[in-house]
Amino acid sequence: MRKRPILVIDNDPQFCQTVAAVLTNAGFDVLTVPDESGIKESRAVQPAVIILDMMMPAIEGVDTCQRLKQDPVLRDIPVIGITGSADSTNVERAFSAGAQFFLPKPFGADSLVHMVGLAADSAERFTMMRHRQHPRFDTEVPVRCLVLVGDDKNTTREVAGQTGNASLGGLLLFLFEMLAPGTVLSIQLRLPEASVTADATVVWKSPHPRSDGKIAHGIRLLRFPREADLVQYRRFLSQIAPDHPYSL
Repeated sequence: MRKRPILVIDNDPQFCQTVAAVLTNAGFDVLTVPDESGIKESRAVQPAVIILDMMMPAIEGVDTCQRLKQDPVLRDIPVIGITGSADSTNVERAFSAGAQFFLPKPFGADSLVHMVGLAADSAERFTMMRHRQHPRFDTEVPVRCLVLVGDDKNTTREVAGQTGNASLGGLLLFLFEMLAPGTVLSIQLRLPEASVTADATVVWKSPHPRSDGKIAHGIRLLRFPREADLVQYRRFLSQIAPDHPYSL
């Protein structure tokens, strides 16, 4: 079973049930939602792959795909576009909207599993490449994490911890609480010169705590809402890693 789920966005309950059964038997964790819940659910669970019907009746699938690719939190998630139309124009529209893969209906179970496997593997390789692009350096900085509670964006709970290392692309965080991969966070890094705030997501977690009870988490930094925070964070990295010019 892979860590992050496959999200199916389609208004046809029978189709969703069939796809979920096929992928579950192949070892994937699967979630299904109708079109109106697709963006919201994607942000909540951070799926490995999104399977999107490009011709849903209520909301145009192409528009949904474009919104996914414009969202800074979701844009790197591979999208498999599906449609029951054999018109090549629909295929072109799907790819133009940002879908990386395409499956015409009807398709067999083997084709579905193969396509989802390719998409999931490409997402994992992309994540690894991003991590390699930004070398990490050991540093211990206190961190305050705000975790969304339920669907209310105004309701959060706080989890405290500290970094084990840091880079421009992500962090190693040690927390007393285990957070699931895909959890979206607002984190406050208490740097020596100033505190900075960033939006982030949990990429992986250790299954076992350390001797001090803290659990290791791999964190991807998504964005710094304020430009001043990004400048301050780059300045901090340039101080702990003078051979790597991070400063603007």
